[in-house]
Amino acid sequence: MTKTITDNPFERRLLNRVDSTLSLHYQPISSADSLKDPYDSSFSLPRYFTLFAEIEQVNSVQRGQMQLLARENERVHGLMEAVNLKIELLTGAIYDGLAKLLSPIPQQVNLSESGLSFHATEALPPGTHLHLAISHLEHHYHIAATARVVYCEDEDLEGFRTGVYFININPSDRARLAQDIARKQQDHETIRAFANPED
Repeated sequence: MTKTITDNPFERRLLNRVDSTLSLHYQPISSADSLKDPYDSSFSLPRYFTLFAEIEQVNSVQRGQMQLLARENERVHGLMEAVNLKIELLTGAIYDGLAKLLSPIPQQVNLSESGLSFHATEALPPGTHLHLAISHLEHHYHIAATARVVYCEDEDLEGFRTGVYFININPSDRARLAQDIARKQQDHETIRAFANPED
């Protein structure tokens, strides 16, 4: 049986698309590299991308130790919990500041589960393969993906409007994008209802 492009659940034109404000870092890569895990150490990921995951790993070990301590000494456990809470508050503030300081200036991006379009500073010819580091600082998520350029249009002062589709993106990251798209669509529907109360 011949499979048509419309059979693909991630065919670009069939998926919901929204405008979103994201920080985007991209680097051209080879077609062979585009098949690698987007989080592979050979790619240059911003430091804050992995920092949050590393902190969460430490927290996971710490939670296990705190449960043991709770059984052995409740007073010390209570004291340590208070100290940990202070550290978590400070860590969160430092992390937010670092991410905002180190990430590229957010830009308007047209986003779907299968790809996105953005303004590049230079022409990226169709067929170019890219590694993408995508951040939504407001909603605290960072996504890495590999992609292929499908179009690049010169928009004068705006730069080059570049459309890409994802080649390799982790399922959990695609699900995160889907959540963000659904949230944005819900926001648009709410605003439309207030703007057109008689519709």
